[in-house]
Order: sequence, then structure tokens, then C-alpha cells
Amino acid sequence: MDFTLVGVVESKEVRFPLAEGTHLVGRSDDAAFKLAHSNVSRNHAEIVVMGAKVTVRDLGSHNGTQINGVKVGDAVPLYLGDQLELANLSFKVEGPIPASPSLSNTDATVVPKVEISWDEVRQERGQKKDLQSLLFRVLADAGDLLTIQRGPEEMFEPILDLVETALLNPERILILLLEDGQDDPVQAASRIQGHQGTGDLALSKTMTQQVLQEKKSFLTSDALNDPGYGGMMSMISQGIRSAIAVPLFDNEDVIGILYADDSRPNRTFIRDQLAAFTLLANIIAVAFTHARYHEMEQEKLRQDAQMATAGEILDHILQPVLPPLEGYDILACLEPCFEVGGDLYDAQQMSDGRYAFLIGDVVGKGLGAALLVSHILSWTRFMIDEGWEPAALVTRLNKQIFCCTDYVRFATFYLGYLTPSTGRITYVNAGHNLPIMVRSDGSIEECVPTGLPVGMMEDSTYKTGEITLEAGDLFALFSDGIPETQRLDDEEYGEDNFKALLVQERQGNLKELFEILQGELKEFRGEAEIGDDVTLVTLRRPLSVRPNH
Repeated sequence: MDFTLVGVVESKEVRFPLAEGTHLVGRSDDAAFKLAHSNVSRNHAEIVVMGAKVTVRDLGSHNGTQINGVKVGDAVPLYLGDQLELANLSFKVEGPIPASPSLSNTDATVVPKVEISWDEVRQERGQKKDLQSLLFRVLADAGDLLTIQRGPEEMFEPILDLVETALLNPERILILLLEDGQDDPVQAASRIQGHQGTGDLALSKTMTQQVLQEKKSFLTSDALNDPGYGGMMSMISQGIRSAIAVPLFDNEDVIGILYADDSRPNRTFIRDQLAAFTLLANIIAVAFTHARYHEMEQEKLRQDAQMATAGEILDHILQPVLPPLEGYDILACLEPCFEVGGDLYDAQQMSDGRYAFLIGDVVGKGLGAALLVSHILSWTRFMIDEGWEPAALVTRLNKQIFCCTDYVRFATFYLGYLTPSTGRITYVNAGHNLPIMVRSDGSIEECVPTGLPVGMMEDSTYKTGEITLEAGDLFALFSDGIPETQRLDDEEYGEDNFKALLVQERQGNLKELFEILQGELKEFRGEAEIGDDVTLVTLRRPLSVRPNH
């Protein structure tokens, strides 16, 4: 097998030879074809190569796998020339470049009867004045809608120009588009001549249903005198003599209606115009849908860039290594679910010798959560530097968050002050997961809540609690991403499993403890995606003094 997947990721060409065997594709470190891109799932897809046969299977990814635009579920064959899409990354199946066939002259001479250049095709309207040539030119010009990149709003004027030319300056042209969740199309653009207006426009329901539901084009000539259109009284009441309406069909869906009418005597549309108008509407719909997709893709790229920037900022705000404390082992680790999450942690030595440490979890993800994380860390660092005690600090933090966010923004928060000489921790637990104290003998204690999450109610007050970290004890603060890790059957990892792990590893290396936890959570999830940030802050008072980790 000499096939290779070839694509572009982050402006760089990526090539992955399809060697014999089974290949995992995704963000996971275990992936043979690793794609460190936010839209790609950790275990996204599986490619199996057996001799000349290649198959692709989606592994329940968030953003899907497609071959030539068709969604992949179970194993589907992959052939030379196919386009494989993993989320929004596209890869082509390429093989060895075959030798080009040679061209040789023969004694026979081929003489064309007719030769015509593209420019001549485009200029033909100026040489011929009949309606057929005019319509041909309009359809040729419509090709520009597909080749010139514009935003959806920028397409309306060129579309109206084409319709005006094709129908010989009708009095009224309307572009009607279906919006999400609506049954009736909404006017997106118009061009009006003479006394006609749009304020009193009432489209015939008969015509609208015919165009939208049956994908049929509609033409009436001299509706005022045609008894066959008696059901279209809305048109007759407006004095419309001729009307034409066709579906904006993008080869998959009808996205709206292209409509024109005229009330002037002796101005009627004919069948040739209807046929050309229908083809024109198809080109317009395809171009408009492409423009929408391009706009969405550009917006997605813009948002991805913003998220990446926010992630980089958070990486600098969150300390990768907490300040050391003599006589204690301290470690903080965070595995984000997305580029930007809502978990936070921090620690700093106070001027009076106490050691302040905290953990929190902002509701939500994305830029809003990242901004709130930044604010919380800034406010707490300032107040800790100023010597605020835990209860007063969290009360002030709660009011600050409440006043600067909407009602759905709040955060669970735990703040502790450790006195190194005694191991006593004075804390406020504002609705956060109960930290776990694993005693040297393997028994467990928890820090009870002392108040509501910060930012939930303006006038919340907070009490303090106390717990003592004795020699040989391990104190673990964590986010809900650990116990709430889920499998595909929605079963959760749970705090019991987490506590058992802490008891088992309480005297081991703290970094290895987090690595063991990550492995255990990954094994528990199986094929399920990681659903939330995983954060662990650990403090341990060794039985004998050892170097900090």
C-alpha cells in the first residue's frame, strides 16, 4: 500500500503514510496520526490498512468524520483520490504519481468547425439582441457569483442586477430568504421601480407553497384576466399583471424565493424567461450558501484565534509551579478540556509567613469564563497581598463578581491559609467540592462548606473553618471534572474511586499521583470524550522533611 493522507494543518502541509495496520487518529498522545487541533477529538477516528484495503471508522467524535462529504460511522472503505474530513481538517488520499500518457501526432489533421473563446462567449450579448442571447449572457455572468468571494450581504446588488437584466427591468424584484425556525420567507433585498412598493406586498400562499414545498417555478401572465388564477386574489388585488417566482434551491435545500412582478400593460413574462430564471436562481442559491458557509468558517477561525490567544494568556496567569514551602510537598496540575476552561488555582507566601492557596471553578467555558478567571486571580492576589483574612476576602470577592457579571456567572471557590509551623489551615469553602484530607493512617476527613458560590447572591456572607495538616497527611483540592468524569453509559468515576486512589498513593510522588489519576480517568472514560477540566492541588506534610516536588 503506497497511499498517503495529505492535508494542511495550521498552514503547514501534513503527510501521513497509510502503512499496514491499525492507526488511531486524534489529539491523544496515543494517536498514530496525532492532530493537535481543538476541533479534533482525542480519539477521533480509526484507519485500518489490510493489504490493498483501507477502511475508516469514526470513534464517536464531537465534530464527525466524512469521506467525500458523506458522514462516516462504522468502517467505510477509503480509496485513492477520496477526501477525508476529520472535523474541519481535510486530507486527500494520494498515491504514487503515474507516468503521464504521451501525446503523438498522426497523419490525420483535426480541423475544428467552430472555435470560440470564453471572452467571445461573454461578449455575445453585444452582438445579438434577441432574448435567447440575452438570457445566455445573464447565465454566463451569474458564474461570477460562484468565483468572486463575497459576503452574503454583498451579493444582493449583483443578484438584483442580473434579475433586472434577465427580465427586462421589471417593476419589482424581491429576494426572500428562509430564516432558521421560520416557515415563511423574509424579505432580504429588493429593487422597486415606478409606483410599486413593498409595504402592501402580500404574496399568494398558493404560489409560496408551490415554490417552497414542491420546488416548482411559477409564472403568471396577465393574472387580472386569467380565470385560472382565481385563487391568487392577493396578486389580483395589487394590480399585478405578470409575476414570476422560482425556488432558491442550492441542490440540497430551498433557502428562499426569487420573485419579480410587473403591473404595466403588455409587460408579461414568458416561458423562456422562467426557464432561465430557474437556472439563475439555482446558481444564486448555491453561491449564497457557499458565501454563508465561508462567512461561518471565517467566524469560526476568528473565534478559534481568540480562544487560542485567551488560552495563552491563561497559561501565563496560572502558575505552572506553585511557590515552594519549606517542610511541605506542594503540587498543582490542570488538564484542560478545551483551549480555554473555567478552572483556576493559585498560591502565594504571605508577608506574615502564612501560605495562601486556592482553587475555583467558574461556571461555563470559553472567553467569558477565561475573563472571569483572570479577574478572580487578580482580585485575590491583591487582597492577599493586603493581608485580608479569608472570610472578609471571599465576602468582598463575592460582591465584586456579582456586580460585574450577569446572573448566570458565578464560581465555586476554596481559599485556605496554612500556618507552616502548626499545619493549621483556616479556610472558606464557597460551594466548592469538599477538599479531602487523607490522614497518615489512611483515614479521611473533609472540609465542610462555609458559604454559597461567589457571585451567586450579592449579600452572601461567609464563615471560616479549620483543619490541621499533620505529619504524613495529604490534603487534596480538586475540581468536579475528576469525580464527574463519565463513560458512554453516563456512569461517573465518582469520589469513592478518587478517595481510594488518594489513600493508596498518599505517600508517593505527587506528580506521579496526578499521572496515575489521568491514566485511571482515561481508562474509565473509554471511548467517551473528556467532558470537563481536571484540576488537582495537593499539599502534603511529610513524616520527614524532603525536597519539594
